Amino acid sequence: MIGVSTERDPAGIKLMRRAGLNPAQYIAITNKETYLDAMNWKTGETVRISKADASIM
Repeated sequence: MIGVSTERDPAGIKLMRRAGLNPAQYIAITNKETYLDAMNWKTGETVRISKADASIM
């Protein structure tokens, strides 16, 4: 099981919202300089979000 921190990254949450994802369902798993990888903690689906334009790659 993946451990979830009680403190979440506010910038990652904001980026997920801009990309149209529900931050209550997704957690950031990789936060790089140009993109953020997020995973749906219920289904295991992963998405990569571009930080330049908040689009899902």
